[in-house]
Amino acid sequence: MEIRQLKYFIRIVELGSMSRAAADLFIAQPALSQQMVHLESELNVKLLARSVRGVTPTEAGSVFYRHAQAVLRQLERMREDVQSVTEDPCGVVSIGMPTSVANILAAPLMLAMQSRYPKIQLRITESLSGHLEELIANGRLELSVLFGRERQSSHLTVRPLVNEQLFFVCAQRHGHSSAGRLTLEDAARERFILPSKSNATRQLIERIFSERNLDLQIAAELDSLSTIASVVSKGLGATITSLSAVAADLTAGKLVALPLEGGTVSRLVSLCTYDIVALSAPAQRVAELIPLVVHELLDSGEWRGATAAPQLAEFAAAVA
Repeated sequence: MEIRQLKYFIRIVELGSMSRAAADLFIAQPALSQQMVHLESELNVKLLARSVRGVTPTEAGSVFYRHAQAVLRQLERMREDVQSVTEDPCGVVSIGMPTSVANILAAPLMLAMQSRYPKIQLRITESLSGHLEELIANGRLELSVLFGRERQSSHLTVRPLVNEQLFFVCAQRHGHSSAGRLTLEDAARERFILPSKSNATRQLIERIFSERNLDLQIAAELDSLSTIASVVSKGLGATITSLSAVAADLTAGKLVALPLEGGTVSRLVSLCTYDIVALSAPAQRVAELIPLVVHELLDSGEWRGATAAPQLAEFAAAVA
């Protein structure tokens, strides 16, 4: 088995097409197909299923894909670790952030990295928390901030950072906009613009409403925070989200955020890493720095509506 075969296989799975993968890899398609035949022959198992719609991994192929990602990641980390033996680590670190967290954390983290570790390059992927967890599991991210993780599971190492309060958010001209706060019972009378059911925050909101025997009325499902904010600002519905998710629109006066009474409406924000493969030296530096940056954001009041998780002070003190 050759390293290039692992790279070829990964690209075929990612693109879902033998021809597109061949073009992307600058290799003739017959040669690429032959490499896959050799790989399947060596493993004595079918890795790829071909159809008119393209190429998809078999069950065995999905397992092989995850391991291939881990092997290539480990090789990259070996190279970076050797280069980072000095006190001046260098390399690329892939990190995932949900959009609302990126709004608050991305710029301060980049500033801290440039100050402490200027030779480390951050590669930030902004997406839904559930999708980011998948990217960690298949080795495409080294670490990610995720919602709703309280303990280790599914090979994830979890470091709780903050508990982030969720607010009832509506347009400036909404009937509740002048209220000091809102009960869950009053909120339940509204029609909501929320992310789809696969979203971790949507699942949390549904659970809280269900526990109080309240119906959650959905006007529309959108998986873009900016679009949700735009729709809500036009009075087409309300939403429930964090202050960090709509900070710019709150500052601009387009939206109003009201605390919710009658239930604990908050989400845990954690830093997660995949424990199957050890972090590279540069990634370890990033993982150590994030709690410190978060601690500073809380102390300065920049991360509004968030309180430190009990473990945060311990993590931050380790690198202060």
